[in-house]
Amino acid sequence: MDAIVFGTLSLDPTRVAAGEVWRLLTGNMVHFGWLHTLMNAAALLLGVLAFFAEYSLKKFSLLLFWCCASVGVGIYLLNPEYAPYAGLSGAIHGLIVAGLLLTRSYPIWIRVLALGLVVVKLMQENSAGYTATDLQALLPVAVAVESHLYGALAGLVFASTDYFLQRLRRKE
Repeated sequence: MDAIVFGTLSLDPTRVAAGEVWRLLTGNMVHFGWLHTLMNAAALLLGVLAFFAEYSLKKFSLLLFWCCASVGVGIYLLNPEYAPYAGLSGAIHGLIVAGLLLTRSYPIWIRVLALGLVVVKLMQENSAGYTATDLQALLPVAVAVESHLYGALAGLVFASTDYFLQRLRRKE
């Protein structure tokens, strides 16, 4: 990634506080090298194919925007030590959680089991003494595991909101 582009788009809390609020979103779009980009692109592609192939572009875009914004705000407010922050994995966790909650393409037991695995992963990553996996160790920076939690919570909020809006529409 070009250093100028990375420097302009990565989430730097000091620059956000100075008015560069776009960084709350664009920090999700830049990465720490090609390997980081490829890992996130592969996860995004698999998530889209598994859960969102039948979604409207509008609904998927809103979900992605919400997850990216939530991760950006979470990192900005709660983890300014990740300066600069870059990567899409937090938002991808949100897509996975929302996808598991909203899809009807898989039996409920598979979705519940997968959600349980996501929760266990998040608990493990955010526990004291957690060390990165070999895959994460390939990155030149520490993995911002808190972003995964913020993204997952954003996916939960989105799916819950969508569920209740769908129920309201059915009653009308």
